[in-house]
Amino acid sequence: MPFSMLVYLYRRRLRVHLVQELLAGVGVAIAVALVLASTIASSSIAGSAGEVVHAVIGPASLQVRARSSDGFEEGLLARVEDLPGVKQAAPILEQTATIRAADGKRVTVDLAGADTSLVVLDGLAHRLPIATLSPGGLGLSTTTARALGLANGNGVPTHQAGLVTLDLRGSATQIKVSAVLGHETFGALSQAQVAVMPLADLQRLAGLPGRVSRILVQVAPGREAAVRSELGAVAGGAAAGAGGGIPSVSAADQDVAALKLALAPANQASEFFAAISALLGLLLAFNALLLTAPERRQSIARLRVKGTRSTAIVQMLASQALLLGILASAVGVLGGYLLSRGVFHESTGYLAEAFTLGNATNIATSTVLLVFVGGVLATCIASAVPLLDLRGGQALNAVYAQGGVPGNALSGQAQRSLALAAAILLVLATVLFVLAPSLALLACAVLALASVCIVPLAFVGVLRLARACSDRYRRLNILEVALTPLKATTLRTLALAATGAVALFGSVALGGARDDLLRGIHGFAHSYSADASIWVSNPDDNQATSDFVDNGQAARIAQVPGVASVSTFQGGFLQLDNRRVWVIARPAGANRKVLESQVTGGNASHAIARLGEGAGGSFVSSAAYPVPPEAKRRVGGGTVGYGWIAVSKQIAEEAHVGIGGTLRLPTPSGEASFRIAATTTNLAWPPGVIFMSTADYSHFWASTAPTALGVQLRPGTNVPRARSAIARTLGVAGGGRAGTQNGLEVSTAAEREASIDALASEGLGQLGEISTLLLVAAIFALWTAGTSAVWQRRASLAKRQRSGVKPRRLWIILLVESFLVLLGGCVTGALAGIYGQVVIDAYLKHITGFPVASLTASFRPLELFLFVMAVVLAFVAIPAWRAAHVDPMFGLND
Repeated sequence: MPFSMLVYLYRRRLRVHLVQELLAGVGVAIAVALVLASTIASSSIAGSAGEVVHAVIGPASLQVRARSSDGFEEGLLARVEDLPGVKQAAPILEQTATIRAADGKRVTVDLAGADTSLVVLDGLAHRLPIATLSPGGLGLSTTTARALGLANGNGVPTHQAGLVTLDLRGSATQIKVSAVLGHETFGALSQAQVAVMPLADLQRLAGLPGRVSRILVQVAPGREAAVRSELGAVAGGAAAGAGGGIPSVSAADQDVAALKLALAPANQASEFFAAISALLGLLLAFNALLLTAPERRQSIARLRVKGTRSTAIVQMLASQALLLGILASAVGVLGGYLLSRGVFHESTGYLAEAFTLGNATNIATSTVLLVFVGGVLATCIASAVPLLDLRGGQALNAVYAQGGVPGNALSGQAQRSLALAAAILLVLATVLFVLAPSLALLACAVLALASVCIVPLAFVGVLRLARACSDRYRRLNILEVALTPLKATTLRTLALAATGAVALFGSVALGGARDDLLRGIHGFAHSYSADASIWVSNPDDNQATSDFVDNGQAARIAQVPGVASVSTFQGGFLQLDNRRVWVIARPAGANRKVLESQVTGGNASHAIARLGEGAGGSFVSSAAYPVPPEAKRRVGGGTVGYGWIAVSKQIAEEAHVGIGGTLRLPTPSGEASFRIAATTTNLAWPPGVIFMSTADYSHFWASTAPTALGVQLRPGTNVPRARSAIARTLGVAGGGRAGTQNGLEVSTAAEREASIDALASEGLGQLGEISTLLLVAAIFALWTAGTSAVWQRRASLAKRQRSGVKPRRLWIILLVESFLVLLGGCVTGALAGIYGQVVIDAYLKHITGFPVASLTASFRPLELFLFVMAVVLAFVAIPAWRAAHVDPMFGLND
């Protein structure tokens, strides 16, 4: 066909079936938007964080990095600078701090201390105003300043910018804001919650004189391997001093790899949800296009009778599908971009304690093109169904020989084949689920297809039930009339019912799995906080990883009426290969609640007892990590004692170590081996966790500084009253938040639980957004499919009006028909969705390591079923009313 003829035919189709064509494109746009939004949102975090890291390190390719927040001796800098092949080296001290404005607004930041050597290195200090690194000043990124209300939306400082309070390691200090740093002076760091000050000032305020966290190293061309080896020797020879330790040597951009690994489980969960949503969106698109199949089949029959060649018909359908796919995918790309900037903009607050993160949105052209092409291809495939009529061996106008609307019949053989396919797919999904939980996406895809294939059988069951009700209750004559056009399952009926099945399957499966995941996280938050009645820690330090100076706080708290005991908790982050592992150190018995709820392998009671032994671990000597003589602790019998730890399941599996095996950890005092007492979930910290005793932690981290104090109260003590008394004793503000006298925060177990729960749930908020968006999209797709099905009935409705049937009666009949069709599809989808929820739960446990609550009896499937049915029928009622009032002469000149 010439191009002009293709344009003419499609314009003619749009004049007659514009609504159906628009509705068919909605499903494609939904699928494209879901996939693109989730992909952009997840990749933007790692991309923007990479920009932040490179803004800090500049041209440095290697770094010497501390293994704890206490850093290492700054004197190591001179030895590094003297190494052959080292062009430049610059020190940085990094601490987590909370900044408070005068009006009470506060934000937790990554605080960096640097000196002018970074100007030469062209790293963090690149283009910084020199006043930023002058003594007594604090530079804030525009993101930090806006959060504190010290800058407007454009990053311009407000009149309030002046003195702020810096809460750091248990002390509160007022300090002057010397600069608000925008993109022109701070680069990508302006988008992160960071602050910068002179190195000497930060060392003094943190109580870490002469210590640094990192030395960034710029290497001469071609000397990186040699310099790395030399740095390893220098770092390995560093003496473990008080509060210090042996640093590690790594790539300067190590944080990027560590962050990608940290994001992997949450991204896997989000991408898994998005992939299922995309699959369901494509099925919705297919069903929407299936609604247009009768008209397309009629067009094909007319063209064939007129002598049009099959190649020309294929060309016509392909061009129409291509144009529809291009337009729908373009709308989907635009929608996906808007979603990624708004609804799907992923929160990273749960990772902020261990990583410096940006909030920019990064969009890869290749990703957009791939998703766009996928949407166009899916449209073309779904539009190809009518081409089956071009098969040989049947009359050119065979569709007009069928009963009812030409091209709309679904033969009994086709229905039986679909039922058989559904049975095979259910068996296949079960086999995949049992044998390989990691193939959950494929299993869910198979289940979704099975729910579509079983719709004709379910629909027959609904019709028989309705027929029985009609025979029993003769007054339901409307039901009898509505059943007449539904006696035979048609393509339109199948398309509408299948849309309901897909919609309920996705809403129940994804929504239920998300609820199970959030309930699991809530259980972790409760058990983690329940090991103490009241907690004292640095502000917003839910993970208790930032230590503070012990100025006798525990002794003063112990004197407060109602206090039974005060325990010192410790912890931090440990770089284990590319994993930034969360280390939790508690005294004997203080891990009971959390371990009892989170152990996945081994016996929780035995693990609690072994962690309380605190044997001190054992050093493994190597050239890089020689064993300090004072670290060789021996226990009974003169043998070196092994400490016990509990680790996340994925850490043990990655190291190929089981219960009772040994795991080597790069501690600040050297590389040490510990025996595994049990495996746990990852406590919603994606890289994993390690539990150990405070005795082992104090020994190997060479520090007794607490990261939190856990207060147990005597029975009957009023918790809020005791919390207020402890706050007054420590000089903390009345609300338990850090005050002018003290930089600590006092919170109850319930408050700490709520904070942890909110932060962890916020990090997985994208799953909820996908579930909610899918439910909205499902309702919209059902509405559009129902509207399309009703709208295509106008000719038959006009015929009934000419026979004397009143429009109001026609309207009620249409609603009853829609109810019966939706009932068959939605019931099928809800039941398949419960099975899908079980499959997704197993995937989340196996792949992500998240704490996932067990599936329990829930009314959620029933609630969703009733909600979707009610909303869709209410929406369909409007176009059904208009269709019932169609002009009686409509269709006579079709």
